[in-house]
Amino acid sequence: MLKIVKSAMIAIAGVAAISHAQSSCPHFLLESPMVVNIEGFFINQKMSRASLDVEWRHHPDALDTFFVNQPDVPKFNFITAGEYRYMEFPDIKVKRQLGTHHLKETIGETPLKLDDMELLANGQFLCKDSTVQKPNILSTAFSMAWWSLVADSLPTPSRVTMNGARKEKRIFSIRQWKNYSGEMLPTLVKLESEKYSGELWIRSAYPMQALVSDPLKNKVEGKTKQPLPDLFRKIPVKGERKIPLILKLNQELLRE
Repeated sequence: MLKIVKSAMIAIAGVAAISHAQSSCPHFLLESPMVVNIEGFFINQKMSRASLDVEWRHHPDALDTFFVNQPDVPKFNFITAGEYRYMEFPDIKVKRQLGTHHLKETIGETPLKLDDMELLANGQFLCKDSTVQKPNILSTAFSMAWWSLVADSLPTPSRVTMNGARKEKRIFSIRQWKNYSGEMLPTLVKLESEKYSGELWIRSAYPMQALVSDPLKNKVEGKTKQPLPDLFRKIPVKGERKIPLILKLNQELLRE
């Protein structure tokens, strides 16, 4: 009996140690709230073409939302807070709750996975002692598709390798980094794998507070906004012009 209790205690201690070792250290690509518009074109595992358009709204201390649009595929939104996540299909008004095991699912016919958006949003990697693991090697904490991410240099690598299950491996070759409102982002990226390839680039990126004036969505050539009408201005009365009773009452109130 004593041996059983002792074995149980050792097992509990082992689980506790593993749990502690699995604590998450965030490594954000973005440190401030921003909107990033991304386009991608791929040759997938079926050797057919696929593309997508993603608007990523990043909040380091709140929900992250990815608005995903693909040709001939129902659009969806991926919303994640790290501890929980779900997919929203606005056209059919359906929400799908997701667990971490769902992160290995691919996005439509593209080679990208839900896990890729999760790592972008929350950057959940294991806390490792620098004497044990080099800073440029990041082991994922809650990923179901990728075990590690290895950068050739920091903080602006030109080559990033992701290793996953069943010896899956892919390489991101970053051709250019660009400053967007104080944030350095990889604006031109080539994706390579034995089974697929593709290109990703950032169409625009700007601080969250500028969302109401997206330079790509609200650009109108040769037009100026007209001033809003003054709803409380006095109504001019001239000649025999007839005024509805409600307007006469409003006029009297304004005079007072």
